[in-house]
Amino acid sequence: MQHMYFFITTAILPFFRLKHQSWFISDGEPVVSYKQKALDLHHHDLAQNHKDRKWTSNGVYTNPYEYTSVDTMSHDNMSEWLYSIAKSVIMSILFIFFGPIFIVIGIYVKYKG
Repeated sequence: MQHMYFFITTAILPFFRLKHQSWFISDGEPVVSYKQKALDLHHHDLAQNHKDRKWTSNGVYTNPYEYTSVDTMSHDNMSEWLYSIAKSVIMSILFIFFGPIFIVIGIYVKYKG
């Protein structure tokens, strides 16, 4: 009986994933590291408050000693990709083990909305 249950839920899984993509696939919101957030806040602060300084001409901040890239060397895109894969795998495993509950919730969401 258990083998039949796992076979049926595994066979239904691709169709359920197509029907409810937001449950299995990440929404695509970019993951920003704390370093990138700090650098963005630093640039915003310099643009707002550091006027008429050594490297400033009316609010335009250009520091010749700053790095040439406006982005930090981080793994922001890799984090988003890994999160998407982890969410997909975990939700697929949960669906295989608790398939009937997912199907009931899917039907409830369909008829409620």
